[in-house]
Amino acid sequence: MPEVLCLGEALVDLIANEPGKDIKESACYYVSPGGAVCNVAVGLARLGVKVGLIAKLGKDPLGRFMLNFLKKEKVDTSLIKTTDKHLTALVFVSLDEERKPRFFFYGSPGADRNLAPAEISEKDFSGVKVFHFGTVSLSLEPGRSATLKALELAKAAGARISFDPNFRFHLWRDRKLLKKITWSIIPRADLVKFNQEELVFLTGKNNLEQASQMLVELGVKIVVVTLGTKGAFFAAENYSGIVPGYKFEPVDTTGAGDAFAAGMIAWLLHFQKLPPEKEEMIPAVRFVNAFAGLTTTRIGAIQGLKSWREVANFVKKNTI
Repeated sequence: MPEVLCLGEALVDLIANEPGKDIKESACYYVSPGGAVCNVAVGLARLGVKVGLIAKLGKDPLGRFMLNFLKKEKVDTSLIKTTDKHLTALVFVSLDEERKPRFFFYGSPGADRNLAPAEISEKDFSGVKVFHFGTVSLSLEPGRSATLKALELAKAAGARISFDPNFRFHLWRDRKLLKKITWSIIPRADLVKFNQEELVFLTGKNNLEQASQMLVELGVKIVVVTLGTKGAFFAAENYSGIVPGYKFEPVDTTGAGDAFAAGMIAWLLHFQKLPPEKEEMIPAVRFVNAFAGLTTTRIGAIQGLKSWREVANFVKKNTI
């Protein structure tokens, strides 16, 4: 049985191979497994964590490609559903000059957001220690109800809750609804991961300390905010801090945030109590900064994911 269960999008990324050009200008694309929650699951598997994925794929060539890939990566696929009514989702990704991605969901919604509540059951969460999800699966029905049902079942099973909002604004016609749903979930989460822009959007505050404390006061045990090349900010009830990042020459930053989430979840399994002591958080965030940064050295969200030993060796050899 998996220790961590993720729910959400598993899809295929088509990544433009010419940075600085948008989708209509690019002539060639890399085919890469993708989807934020899928990336997290693979990241956890690479770190040696027993992880399963609840998702929905189309019975099409891309769906078969994804299913075979996940099995090869040792992600438990027993809870992945397939359908002939919807196609596997496809996302075009263009990179700017700084190798930051822009996303265009093609033919959306795909099979991933058509996961139904009836396809999730209480027994799926037996023995699960951490449940992880984001907001893409919450953007439309029936995926929204399926995700919320899974959250309730995970809480009832005693699992710790990891939430990476990972806002994709073009999937939401109503941004007020996105905020409302996100705020409704925050009090039920143990670990919440944002980038800085997402945190400002949700809270309306530019100050990391003030914005994070809004979440902590609602019951979140650990708030982490990625800051790109500057590293990451973390906050809990009685402390906060920033751990600087490592310097890399990025090739593709797609999925770096997903790798960060995967690394934090792996540490969440190690922490005996929540929140952990500040002295425990600092090396954890340093490790996760390295894990996420290393992914930017390869094309695609998954190709650069390393093992726990590889990351630990990198941290040991490289001082900040």
